[in-house]
Amino acid sequence: MKKGERTIAQKKTFEPEQDFSGRGQRAAALLLMGLLLAYYTYQVSAGTPDVKAVFALLVFLVVAAFVGLLWLMPNRLYYALYDDHLEIGHLLGSRRILLENVRLVKPVEYALGRRSGSASLPGYYVGRFQSSLGKLTAYAGKPEGEGLLLLLNTGEMVLLTPKRAKLLREQLRRRLPEESVVEGDEPQS
Repeated sequence: MKKGERTIAQKKTFEPEQDFSGRGQRAAALLLMGLLLAYYTYQVSAGTPDVKAVFALLVFLVVAAFVGLLWLMPNRLYYALYDDHLEIGHLLGSRRILLENVRLVKPVEYALGRRSGSASLPGYYVGRFQSSLGKLTAYAGKPEGEGLLLLLNTGEMVLLTPKRAKLLREQLRRRLPEESVVEGDEPQS
């Protein structure tokens, strides 16, 4: 490489496998509930009709914001593999995992259970979960199924659910340090 030249990091993006069942019905139910709550607010609040209308509108806008989150959160979930790290995008930003800190990658079957400090909506399960595999940090698009489990040097388990899991696993195999282990093709529980 000549002086002044830069290398551009190779980036490969993977979409999560996501389950959106019930998302439309939940959004419609929330909007209907927002309308009913706004109507109730208008009927019981004190003041002039203009003041009552403002309160009702604010109530509806809060509910509409939650419906917006129902659509926005799953769309922010992604996995991007670079030469030296894995970036996981989610609603509040992204997480970078250095590949040198990954000890093990293996396909697994999982079921997410109790959660703590996490968010879960149809198509978006991000945070700390108790699961069939133990306590883990999930960046998943569905509550159960097949995924990839990364075991980090710190002992933390990270669950991913990419649509092209085999391809991501192979890309990781090429980029991980030699002492890291990438396990087989069949999911294990």
